[in-house]
Amino acid sequence: MKGIIIGVAAVAGLVSVAQAKDAVSLVGTWTGHRERVAKVEGWRDGEATLVITEQKGLTFMGHLKRANPSGDVDEPLWGAFTPGGRLMAGADEEGVYSFELVNNNTLDYCYVEAGASPRAVCARLKRK
Repeated sequence: MKGIIIGVAAVAGLVSVAQAKDAVSLVGTWTGHRERVAKVEGWRDGEATLVITEQKGLTFMGHLKRANPSGDVDEPLWGAFTPGGRLMAGADEEGVYSFELVNNNTLDYCYVEAGASPRAVCARLKRK
């Protein structure tokens, strides 16, 4: 009986370690340099700041602020990811994001919009 209890405790400990390893927290401020190409406006680059304000389980919300010659733009976004954060996706009111968590403090993202004025942008962001 004592052996069974020790075995169950060991398995429970391994499960806790595995769950902790899979825990991903994106909440915080991430900044970095972005590069974009668009059908109408052509090439642009500048700073981007992603602020994840809330995370519940595998979902999150926040906003992305980017510098533009005509003035900064700040748009809300919503996202989700698989356990462990291997696959991440998001959206705003006009386009779709893909994310990759490089490490706990580095997040890559790309964003695309389709339609009459398609555009694509990518950046590497560092957590502040």
